[in-house]
Amino acid sequence: MIFRVRAHPCLSALYHHRYIVLIIHFQLSILNYYFMANLIYRIKKIKNSRNADLDGKVYAKAVYTETLSFQEFIEHIISHGSVYDRGTVQGIMFQMVDCLKELMLDSKKIWLGDLGVFALALKNRSAEDEATFNVAENVVGVRVKFAANKGKDAGLDSKSFRKKAKLMSIDVLNGIKKKKEEEGDGTETGGETGGTDQNP
Repeated sequence: MIFRVRAHPCLSALYHHRYIVLIIHFQLSILNYYFMANLIYRIKKIKNSRNADLDGKVYAKAVYTETLSFQEFIEHIISHGSVYDRGTVQGIMFQMVDCLKELMLDSKKIWLGDLGVFALALKNRSAEDEATFNVAENVVGVRVKFAANKGKDAGLDSKSFRKKAKLMSIDVLNGIKKKKEEEGDGTETGGETGGTDQNP
């Protein structure tokens, strides 16, 4: 008896468009190598720490200048000189997101290139034992789990980012903006931008 395996339609679609994704990834990799943006930080003082020895000490906290929307991210990709128009790139990105959700709901992990692995995890309310476990009552949620690729070639590990990151204090950034404003170039001076990060 011969069994024929039919490829999942989402996998087939991703396969046919893989060359576009590869070109985009290649362009981003080259530009990332030659261009180093500024990672903004501000100095924060530790307060009410569980460790009394840390109280009063300071640490660097990341500052985020903005949050890009999905459309803005697509525009950013196109700005790198993509040979594909916005509609094509947008269509591929939307299809990728839809297929990620569909495949994760089919108990699959998806290794997305150098980025990492996407999968679903269950949020549980514990039961006394297997006999009293009820999936309807004890499984209270499903969440997306992402694990970054920690391979050296991917460049997503902490050490790789530290080597690439060009750190700039928010005070220095605001000083540059103020100087430009005083020079009369019309640049608006922005205040300190918020952001969230975990204490060390």
